[in-house]
Amino acid sequence: MTEAVSIDAAVVEAAERTGSPVLDEGGATFVWLGDGPGPVVFGDWCGWEPAAGLRLEATGGAWAGRVELASNAYAEYALLHRGRRVPDPLNPNKVDNGFDKWNEQLWMPEAPHLLEAVRGRDVPAGSISGGRLRLPFLAAPPRDRRLDLYLPAPEIASDPVQLPLLLVLDGPDYLERGELHRTLDALIGDGAMAPVAAAFLANAGDARAIEYGASDFTLAVLADVVVPAAEERLGLGMHRMHAGPGRAAILGSSLGGLMALHAVARRPDVFGTGIAQSTSAMLDDHALPGGTIPAVRLTTLALIEAAPPSPARLWLDAGDLEWLAEPNDRLAALLQGRGWDVTYRRQHGGHNQTSWADALVEALPAMFPPARA
Repeated sequence: MTEAVSIDAAVVEAAERTGSPVLDEGGATFVWLGDGPGPVVFGDWCGWEPAAGLRLEATGGAWAGRVELASNAYAEYALLHRGRRVPDPLNPNKVDNGFDKWNEQLWMPEAPHLLEAVRGRDVPAGSISGGRLRLPFLAAPPRDRRLDLYLPAPEIASDPVQLPLLLVLDGPDYLERGELHRTLDALIGDGAMAPVAAAFLANAGDARAIEYGASDFTLAVLADVVVPAAEERLGLGMHRMHAGPGRAAILGSSLGGLMALHAVARRPDVFGTGIAQSTSAMLDDHALPGGTIPAVRLTTLALIEAAPPSPARLWLDAGDLEWLAEPNDRLAALLQGRGWDVTYRRQHGGHNQTSWADALVEALPAMFPPARA
């Protein structure tokens, strides 16, 4: 999938003129014009492990290497030079990775750019109100959490009482890095999806893995504290219904995706719809440097395997370039085999906020279809 390549002056010139990487239908050629040794390029395609990355080799007066990628892929990467993570000076496209660093972005020639097309529409903007919520002792600390609330533009939804609620885990990431409110504005304003209200809840920071690890304690807090508080602040009616059996929907990615799956499995009376992106539901133990992620079987997967299917509706997606793609294939097959109402999509991206934001362009209309005329 990665290889050192010989490049000629024309490729170096192309990199100097249009930037690096230099793209073709089969992959990306990275060019480094700085001091040697050539940096290591690592990213979505190698699980973000520098040891599995591509070392650029001296060739043609520069350093270069090639990664094979699908013609419609979106990927993020970083450079490691002399043991330090450094920016790619030939790539102006950078994005916050959520961990106090910046990733480099690349879109292959046939990448769909769904988000860019949607957000170009001229639609009325909804409103965002910031706030905080004090969680009970069952919640992972810190218990004083940021809670941002979204309502569609009043000319679209003048009376919010009957709006479904979308609870978003890792809320600040989806709001600030993914700009989900802009996606909602575009899809709702264009009539592609039904209007919804949204609540963006911050995670537990250092305790996020405990909070989102298929925890019934977390689920109790979300269902019995966060949802009612968001409903009250947004002016929603507690007894409204929407497309699923419960009155709310839940969205999360990675471990947040696992928590969303757990919510619709355990509490479909509240969470009648779930969108789980790049779900960290391990059907086997997964080894990582310095530790192991154990198979999540004693709660969520055991329930799925043994219990009747949840009446909730579920969307799953995963990126072709991430290590969670194959586990999500198996998870989707398990859910379908057990009779769940699940839609599964393999996207052309990786384990990153940009890929998840792009996937929501399809997920949100599917889970919140517009009312039929």
